[in-house]
Amino acid sequence: MKTRIIGLGNTILTDDGVGVYAAREVRRVLDEHDSADSADVVESEVGGFDLMELMTGWDRVILLDSIQFDGVTPGTLLELDPQDLRTSLRIRSVHDIDLPTVLKLGRMMGLQMPAQVLIYAIQAEDAHTLGETMTPAVRQAMAKAVEVVLNRIEAS
Repeated sequence: MKTRIIGLGNTILTDDGVGVYAAREVRRVLDEHDSADSADVVESEVGGFDLMELMTGWDRVILLDSIQFDGVTPGTLLELDPQDLRTSLRIRSVHDIDLPTVLKLGRMMGLQMPAQVLIYAIQAEDAHTLGETMTPAVRQAMAKAVEVVLNRIEAS
């Protein structure tokens, strides 16, 4: 199964960079174990239509990102389905397009969209402060996310 791991986020906004940092760690471990060919790992700050291009042509995509849900303890690792992220009631711009819409439009356009999309999201404590250091709870959750992703890759 052709797998792409996409680490999303902004590394200069404290916890918002956790997806990128997690992807880097997954890549480091894969390289260290000569398993780099088992998954392609990329980093990105994009969303909406731009994400479509990163997902096209892959059988499975694993997204790593931070989230900010009300009532969720910082550092909580969640496994989400793309349908859990439906937020756009109507499209105002390409930046407003949610993940389920991106996948559906890609398929409608005849693009080879992934059959499986896994999302590992970590609840941010602080995703607004300028800084390149994650909070301790998010850093700890990132280690768990990396472990989960590596296990998923190994199992396939």
